[in-house]
Amino acid sequence: MRYTPKTKKGEDSLNKIINAAITVIAEKGFNNASIDEITSKAGVSHGLFYFYFRNKDELLAELIRRINRDMRHYLTLSTAGLNNRVLIEKKGFEAFFDWIYYNQYLYKILIEAESNNLELYKWHYIKLSERYSQKLLEAMNKGEIARYNPEVLSFVLMGIADFIAKRYILWTNSKIPEHVINDVNRIIERILTP
Repeated sequence: MRYTPKTKKGEDSLNKIINAAITVIAEKGFNNASIDEITSKAGVSHGLFYFYFRNKDELLAELIRRINRDMRHYLTLSTAGLNNRVLIEKKGFEAFFDWIYYNQYLYKILIEAESNNLELYKWHYIKLSERYSQKLLEAMNKGEIARYNPEVLSFVLMGIADFIAKRYILWTNSKIPEHVINDVNRIIERILTP
């Protein structure tokens, strides 16, 4: 991002661009979304876009950073106060599924990043894995869960969550059925139980 707003008005303008971009990119795809469409939907001038971003690629990077931050924050809040790692995982999976259901446009933008900026897409998952691996290692050291390479385990668990969310939320636009949640919980227990 070229410029970080210092006033409420500037922050509001940037948020209008961000929110419009989320809608336009999620509906049309990154390559088909134009800056004109984004600024028109945001109700701001074309030139204001370039005040904040050099191009669409820079906008996509900002969107992915925000998605990453907001998702991690939501998952942290959703599992706060829990002290058993298996329970944290189960609750974290359910929170992730809720986040995806209510933020499908954001998830579609993340998918767009895979084909439009692979480095950014990799950054997202590696950033998620860093903190996740640390928490898994702490649980392993306490004997709460089985011992694995923590980074490998983080990607295994993220992969399960990612594809279940795609299958039952993105592909059908519905919440995940209870029997699927129950099966996911059993799989988590089987993988993690020492």
